[in-house]
Amino acid sequence: MFKTIVIKEFQENIRDSRFVVAMLLCMIIIPLGFFINAKDYQAKEQNDRDSVSLYDDSHKMVIDVMRLGGAAFRPSSPLSMLSGGVEHLLPTSVETVGYITNMGAQIQFINTRSLDSPLSFLYGRIDLSFIVAVIMSLLAMLFTYNSIAGEKEKRTLSQIMANAVPRNTVILAKMTAGSLLVGIVFLLGILLGLFVLMIMGHAIFSDAGLFGRFLLGVAASLLYILVFLNFGLLVSSLNRSALSAIVGLMVCWVALFLILPKASVIVAKIVRPVKSQQVIDIEKSQVRMQMQREEDQEIRQLQKSMPGVKDMTERDFFTKLRQGDENAKAYVKKQTEVQEQYRIKSDTELSRIDALYENQRRVQAEIARNISRLSPVSCFVHIMAELSNTGFAEYRAWQETRSRFKQVIDRDIASKFDMVRFGGMSMGGGGIDRKAPAPKVEYKPVRFGEVAATTWPDVLVLVIFGFVFFAGSYVVFLRYDVR
Repeated sequence: MFKTIVIKEFQENIRDSRFVVAMLLCMIIIPLGFFINAKDYQAKEQNDRDSVSLYDDSHKMVIDVMRLGGAAFRPSSPLSMLSGGVEHLLPTSVETVGYITNMGAQIQFINTRSLDSPLSFLYGRIDLSFIVAVIMSLLAMLFTYNSIAGEKEKRTLSQIMANAVPRNTVILAKMTAGSLLVGIVFLLGILLGLFVLMIMGHAIFSDAGLFGRFLLGVAASLLYILVFLNFGLLVSSLNRSALSAIVGLMVCWVALFLILPKASVIVAKIVRPVKSQQVIDIEKSQVRMQMQREEDQEIRQLQKSMPGVKDMTERDFFTKLRQGDENAKAYVKKQTEVQEQYRIKSDTELSRIDALYENQRRVQAEIARNISRLSPVSCFVHIMAELSNTGFAEYRAWQETRSRFKQVIDRDIASKFDMVRFGGMSMGGGGIDRKAPAPKVEYKPVRFGEVAATTWPDVLVLVIFGFVFFAGSYVVFLRYDVR
């Protein structure tokens, strides 16, 4: 009997115009989205290669970094066809600011990619995350809104139940038929999209890790579609007419897709306000200026109180220093100790500000993310972004890259500066090997283990949503009075 009902549901849906619409949408939009995003990635990849090549050509030695500044670059994500995520907000590089001094390098994020195609951010991307979150969820509800409510309205459900058919068999058969139909249509679109990517020679076919993530993205999409199939079945079970079921589904869809995710951000900002990045940068600039003033003042005091050099003129001091005068060398040693003290003090204070700010941002983001998990849409979007390396794990990785880059620049250049100041004159840089190879920091993509650790709560919540929705429709259907 189960097989008979599944075949009946399957045949009815295939003959319906909804099947034709679903087939056309999947066979056109999914491959088209893959093609557009693959072309976009190819253009970005070429720009990335050109940027790195130009930088390497002009930054061969340490002296080039000292004159022109240093940088480390983040390549575009080859899995952006799964989800663009927040890639347009992610840094394209980390670069030094101004001159590198003995106080250490100032490092900032640079984002030039957001300027390449502003209209795409205005209208949104056609990636798989958008197609599934919007189009496939609507199709799933379109296939299930009248599966029970329509039969109640036509009074055909009472005829089915007049036979010796267990109610659980009916509801399971309807769910199975809808899942198979929508799943087949979706996977056909995916296969055609993969064929398009194969013709274009996309990078995911040359890296098993990338292709594995792609398959996990498809699996997450199927889970999300199943959730909305179950949701459509639940709402259909609760209504006595197809019209009231579709209206109820549209209202709920708007709440799940638009209201809850956006409201979570607003609530998080109210509950845990955080200073803007501009304010933080100003605070850090004030700290640097204050540290520099304190250092200058202490060095002037040292110059005025140090025996053997306090009565020297600037010209006499540097002449004596070149001649190896012990008093001049003792002054340089003391000054270096003061400079190192303030460098450590400055790094500690700036790190404290960054850590405090990032912790506040992290807490705010966690509040927003936990609230947004009340919607399966948010869970799915988070999963796809992290799998594509266009999510918050990638941003955290680049914060670590910024720290590593600063450490490398400070180690290879700033710490060797040997700046000596006396009066209004300064001399330094003697300890730096200017012809040494330019320091570099290579890009390290987020490992899958970190992605799994970040996304498992969202996967679990999606599974719970699917189970709750189906259990709800199952219980409602079992308790329905067919009379």
